[in-house]
Amino acid sequence: MISTKDYDEVMVTLAKEYFIEKLHYVADIQTWVQENNKTLSEPHNPMKLVVTPDDKLAMIVQENVNENMLSDVIKNLVIRWSVQDNATDINKKFSDIKQQLAYSFLKEYARTLNKTEGEELNEDLWVIEEMEYLGFIN
Repeated sequence: MISTKDYDEVMVTLAKEYFIEKLHYVADIQTWVQENNKTLSEPHNPMKLVVTPDDKLAMIVQENVNENMLSDVIKNLVIRWSVQDNATDINKKFSDIKQQLAYSFLKEYARTLNKTEGEELNEDLWVIEEMEYLGFIN
């Protein structure tokens, strides 16, 4: 089990970079989305970007994440990315927890961008470019 709070520095850095004013840790993201009438964009993503009642962005983050949950997020990326580029080893690029959490965070954010047009591959491309720019991957 991974404590996302152990990676709070990563979360705070990303939140500041993308003007997300609040990080809110919850025990179980599935329970939170049900209680708040929200849906998860990807069932294995331990994060959900929401707008607060005062029109600010908040990232809801599951406190403890099973390693399989994050690896499933990356597995889904690998499958989608193979259509774009089957030479790059995505598993190597996202081999550590910090990278996987950053990907999950940015992927959730990318879903809100007009320029990604709601297309998974466009979102993935944007996330990878941002992670390279921010120094999470090379």
